[in-house]
Amino acid sequence: MRQFKNGGLTIIELVVVIVVLGLAIPPLLTSWANIGWRSARSEALADATFYAQQLLEEIKSKRFDENTSSPWSSSLGPESGENSNNKDSFDDADDFLGCADTRVTTPATSYNRFAAVGYVSLSGTTWQDSGSVTNFKRITVTVSRADGLAKDVNLVTIVAAY
Repeated sequence: MRQFKNGGLTIIELVVVIVVLGLAIPPLLTSWANIGWRSARSEALADATFYAQQLLEEIKSKRFDENTSSPWSSSLGPESGENSNNKDSFDDADDFLGCADTRVTTPATSYNRFAAVGYVSLSGTTWQDSGSVTNFKRITVTVSRADGLAKDVNLVTIVAAY
């Protein structure tokens, strides 16, 4: 039997390389896909948080209530002369409740946001929804993305009348 010394690969070595690569590539691809998804999700959450903070700050910049002093208005939402489709007509925080202005509801493609505003009272160490008018309102801004990368990002704050 003759032995060749050509420095090439034998068929057995090629099979071993193919098997090793066949076992190594799927976990690597899965890992890269997972990293890509996590990166996209992190960016979507950061964007959603920014959009929520943006709306929350805009709401907080408005007056506490339609009335400039107590007693506060018992009805929440846009009042007469204010249009839920035009945020520029809003003059107090609770006007954003039920807002349909696309500048509020759609800050960017595939993102949706809305605001909830209600009277609250402090019970011990917990803020509770109040069945009556108080000097405190809880503002909750929720942002989500249609593809689920950012789902229900909530920012909540309490504002006081004084």
